[in-house]
Amino acid sequence: MDGFSEEWGGSWVDFAANAAGTSLLVGQELLWGEQRIKLKYSFDQTEFANIHPKTLGENFSEQSIKDCNGQTYWLSANIWSFAKDSNFPKWLNVAFGYGSEGMMYGENLPSNNFTQNPYRQFYLSFDIDLVKIKTKSKFLQSVFSVINFIKIPPTTLEFRSKGGVKFHYLYF
Repeated sequence: MDGFSEEWGGSWVDFAANAAGTSLLVGQELLWGEQRIKLKYSFDQTEFANIHPKTLGENFSEQSIKDCNGQTYWLSANIWSFAKDSNFPKWLNVAFGYGSEGMMYGENLPSNNFTQNPYRQFYLSFDIDLVKIKTKSKFLQSVFSVINFIKIPPTTLEFRSKGGVKFHYLYF
């Protein structure tokens, strides 16, 4: 949606991110014949959508798509896949995340004296690769396969571009 927005617009970074995602999928298949690193997503509602609901969404469904302040994108790497002779559980992943905070408007700021102070967030956490959990249930295998793009929310370390580190007991 950003690419067609007059306020936000598409960018070379957007294009590069799309190309990187495709390259990650194809490159792993060519290199290892399996997906060892998966792209995942998490979302938590923020106060910014209440301030600017037209742009950031009026309900949970819209906010999960529009409010980039609550979105985190993850690279979730399966530890066992890189050390198959180890005793690591096959379902345990380490995840590296990226998000942002304080983004309410594009380049055209409103004239209500609002000061936008956005910053980047980087995360380090564990994750679960649901498709590597053994189950005899075909139904559960299907459910795990469908929802495996969602990052499971255990403890997380957050590193902020404006400085500082924050510990989250659970991070969505």
